[in-house]
Amino acid sequence: MKAERRGGTAPWAKVLGAVLLVSVVALVALFALSRVRESGREHDAFEATRADATRFAGTLVATKGVTPSDQDVRDALAAFPGRGVLVAARAGQHGTRVFVHFSRPYERGMPLFGPSDAMAVRCFTIELPETTRDRPRVTAHGPDVSCTTLAASAPN
Repeated sequence: MKAERRGGTAPWAKVLGAVLLVSVVALVALFALSRVRESGREHDAFEATRADATRFAGTLVATKGVTPSDQDVRDALAAFPGRGVLVAARAGQHGTRVFVHFSRPYERGMPLFGPSDAMAVRCFTIELPETTRDRPRVTAHGPDVSCTTLAASAPN
């Protein structure tokens, strides 16, 4: 009588299991690397919006002065090479406060179910000084902060 063999796995099943395991590990590693690179590109895009806002503030003061009108700000944005949109400009006791949002595109890592390009949009509050001797103060808000809501709730 022949003894029954239990607990053994066919060699082809072991090879198939190893190939599938290596494939899954490779996909997970590729996805993780893609996410890290996408995060880096998104961070670079947000930093580029900060540089755009700072450059814009300096240009605005240099060309339009410290008390620009809404139209002056729009004209400066039109002449400025960047993606800026004026939300509000308010004159206050200590200078003018301008709410602008800047955006920059960046490439997503693994665009499986959507577009390959994304947009980094950030709201900035630019406080123009009372005199041209002082530098404008640029405050970057988080990507989840609405510029319209911020401008509506900010005191003069």
